Amino acid sequence: MRRMAAVVCMLALVALSGCGDFSCPTSSPLRSARSSAIADLKKKAAEYEARLAKGDRPDRIGQVYYDLGIRYVEDGNWDQAVASFGKAIEYGKKSAALQYYTAVSYANRGKELGKEEDIRRAEYHYRQAIGINPDYLDAQYGLAILIYYEKCDTALGTSMMEQVAARSRTYYRAHFALGRIYYEQGKPEKALSVYEALSSELESKSDDSAQIKEYRRQCDENIRQLMKELSRS
Repeated sequence: MRRMAAVVCMLALVALSGCGDFSCPTSSPLRSARSSAIADLKKKAAEYEARLAKGDRPDRIGQVYYDLGIRYVEDGNWDQAVASFGKAIEYGKKSAALQYYTAVSYANRGKELGKEEDIRRAEYHYRQAIGINPDYLDAQYGLAILIYYEKCDTALGTSMMEQVAARSRTYYRAHFALGRIYYEQGKPEKALSVYEALSSELESKSDDSAQIKEYRRQCDENIRQLMKELSRS
């Protein structure tokens, strides 16, 4: 079945895309700034490692490696992100965000390279993030995407995405993803219902930010396409 371009575009924000949960900055000033930040963080990490070798244990070394990992995620450098987050965990940093971005990094690398072990590790770290913070919608969403598309458990993945969408009317990514899932399963009526409810929610917002406007545009485009397809059936 042909996929809806607008839905695919919206899913460019998911944890398994090339940019994880970030946009992909392409302008040279942004890339230059990130490169400079990475260099500074690597230098700081090296200094802390040297202090460790002398018997000292800097309190912030885990945070430095976490910050370095985030920069690598922004660059889509999954190998270095995995390594940096691993160091952060090794040096005692504990947070749902650390577990989440570790999962994002493994999931993206596993998807790109077809590595099942990375997908298993991504699932583990998503679940660790949720264990630390049961209300972490990004982690629940990422896990649902992983289960549905990478582990191919469509029944469980669908159920998980339904639960994420039900937990928040304003977590728009889950609603876009759920509509896509229903569409791919040959359930255009259910997909249409999701997008119509989402459209109503978006129109009720006084927020006219660029992101909200883009959500509205893509949602309306999906509705038009679904109605066109349903009218021909």
